[in-house]
Amino acid sequence: MCMKMRQRMLKLAQVLEIVMAALILAAVLAGGAVLVYSSAQELAENAAAFAVGGFLERAFLIIMGIELVKMLMLHTYGAVIDVLMFAIARQMIVSHDGPWGTLLGVVALAGIFAIKKFLYTGESWGQKREPEQ
Repeated sequence: MCMKMRQRMLKLAQVLEIVMAALILAAVLAGGAVLVYSSAQELAENAAAFAVGGFLERAFLIIMGIELVKMLMLHTYGAVIDVLMFAIARQMIVSHDGPWGTLLGVVALAGIFAIKKFLYTGESWGQKREPEQ
């Protein structure tokens, strides 16, 4: 009885995860269309006033949404690491926190790259690492 309840709850959680990923993807697609339309309109009206920073901020947010959907669907450590890298890179590019904030972002990215190179084994959340022989 308890095992059936656990399996049902797990299936429900998986279905809800897929629904949330679909909703996020729909929002990302809508955001991408709005980004293209508003950028084209802004360029047509006054090209000199086009703000590249605002464009990058919105574009990186859309990219992070795509990576979030990938993370929800793939369930791999690599997808989580990619989301973290995009989030830190977006923060560094958009916010302009000054030299110490930039240094902290660079150190964080270097740490993530080190983790990806030296600690990431390519296994997913549901898999166990096979012992080396």
